[in-house]
Amino acid sequence: MYTELMIYEVFNQPKKLETALLDRAVSFAANYLQIDVDLIVEFKRLKQCQFGFCDYDDEVTLTISKSLSTSDLIRTLFHEMVHVSQYFHGRLEQGSPQLWYGVAVDDDYENLPWEIEAFDLEQKMMDAFQHPNNC
Repeated sequence: MYTELMIYEVFNQPKKLETALLDRAVSFAANYLQIDVDLIVEFKRLKQCQFGFCDYDDEVTLTISKSLSTSDLIRTLFHEMVHVSQYFHGRLEQGSPQLWYGVAVDDDYENLPWEIEAFDLEQKMMDAFQHPNNC
């Protein structure tokens, strides 16, 4: 079962995404990834090829495209929460280029190690979230 929710704020939540589902997804991701950070989740219109992004500064902000289906909204939330975990646990550091385990990495998007990990974990999280008794 899910533990108590971390503190998070939501802006521009799409009507198609029920608050209870969003609460459950954020709590699930925080537990799954073992992170405890205050979080801002905002939904905006993004470029067609952009699903979401994460800013990890004084505040942690996830920006997610509001044009996505409900399932893709949750999937993108999980993907961006993996990045929060990477920053939180010190594996990823912002910069230009970004640092992965202290090593500068500048590569194509699909070859970035933090993206490879995020795509892998987003799928595992979706499976566990949709089928909690199959763990």
